[in-house]
Amino acid sequence: MDNNLSSVHTAAEIADMRSTIDDIQRILQTIPFNEDTARQKICEVNAKHPENTAVWNLLHANIPSGISIQQASKENLYQDLQWKAYYLEAKILGKSVDEMRKEWQNR
Repeated sequence: MDNNLSSVHTAAEIADMRSTIDDIQRILQTIPFNEDTARQKICEVNAKHPENTAVWNLLHANIPSGISIQQASKENLYQDLQWKAYYLEAKILGKSVDEMRKEWQNR
């Protein structure tokens, strides 16, 4: 199965993405924000869904993204997790990059 954004995902893949979204929401809601847990989850999502960073870069072509995960500030980590949760939800729903661009900019 290819990683085409318009591909149909299996029930197991969808369940895994939903579980990841739930994990991200828990991390975002935990006070104090745990940067180590956030970094771990970001690395995990990037390993499983490497295209998420390519889509982010497409949507933010004017913003250089050269910050390593280890160097990222709490705010950067928080925003990256918000993006990953949004991206996985959009992926489950089979949204196009154009749809994502419009929605993400209107948040």
